[in-house]
Amino acid sequence: MYTITTGGYQNTLRRCYDKKIPLMVYGGFGIGKSVIPRQVFSKIAESKGRKFVHWEDTTSEEKNEMIANPEKYFVFCDQRIGQMDSTDLRGIPNMLNCDMLQTIPYAWVIYFTQEKADGVIFFDEINLAPPTVAGSAYQIINDRTISDRRLGKDVFVMGAGNRSCDNAHTFDMPSPLHDRFAEAEVKVDIEVWTEWAYKNINPHLIAFIQWKQSRLYHVPENRNDKPSTPRAIERASILLGDDISIVSPEAFEQVSIACGESFASEFSAYVKFYSQLKWDTIYKNPETVEKFELDKLWAVAGGMAEQFMKKVKDERFQEMMNVTTKMLPDFALVTLKMMKDGDSKMFKKQIKSCKNFQDIVQKHARFIID
Repeated sequence: MYTITTGGYQNTLRRCYDKKIPLMVYGGFGIGKSVIPRQVFSKIAESKGRKFVHWEDTTSEEKNEMIANPEKYFVFCDQRIGQMDSTDLRGIPNMLNCDMLQTIPYAWVIYFTQEKADGVIFFDEINLAPPTVAGSAYQIINDRTISDRRLGKDVFVMGAGNRSCDNAHTFDMPSPLHDRFAEAEVKVDIEVWTEWAYKNINPHLIAFIQWKQSRLYHVPENRNDKPSTPRAIERASILLGDDISIVSPEAFEQVSIACGESFASEFSAYVKFYSQLKWDTIYKNPETVEKFELDKLWAVAGGMAEQFMKKVKDERFQEMMNVTTKMLPDFALVTLKMMKDGDSKMFKKQIKSCKNFQDIVQKHARFIID
């Protein structure tokens, strides 16, 4: 099967949506198979002047409003097929009609079968469902009909599932159905993840992943330990929050329950380098970083980004910029990007007042200035 990165996945989603070609994607758990479509289709909705809505997050009143005025919305409907039975897709039989058997469809079916409906039906975990349930979903994807109703012409349908090697107890898709889909396997792209992480993830975790890139997606042979995935790292970032120091025992605990003990143990090595840094010396003599080993430079990058997020004064920010001019280019770029994306407004304000602003711009303008 053809393999695409998460960056290529975004382009594939846009193309298949435009042409209404059903798409089936496979990939390891926690890599963004369902998160990335939300991001992509949110932008598509904005370009079409429609309000992007997660169907499962709306109230009954909001659902009725969307059904009554489908032309105003772009609906993303995540249907977890692995948790359904066949009636969840086909609807409940209407026993009041004695002439013919009809079904009463669910509200999301009513919306997506409106002429002016627009959006995405996302069948997640499709190959975890029993064949009878998955078969109903495949029929919807291929024939674009559900509960004797036809989907709106602008509605896009896709499926996602785990690979057989993921020990997810998947069911094989019948061979004839493979020919009905555009199919691809999605793999993690470190660069795409990092761009997203700058705005969403604890800078120390970003710096650690840059140092140990294999940890972005790692499934240990020992199944007693948790795998580390982009989803797990996001969970660790949330648990760390703004109030837990990474050098505290509590940080090890939170990272362990989010990403597994082996991940936390390696992260502790990063923390050890970070705890050895003498910030007063670094800021007073920035050229000292020129002699640092690579692992220590990652700790400097994560540490300065964290300090910046806590609203440093202009004098300290100037000292940070002095340090970046002495760092290797890759480390300087990661540091500047974490600062900029962490608080773009404050970063732009402070960097313009730096004494060495022109020097920084000449080296890194295309990365730090929109």
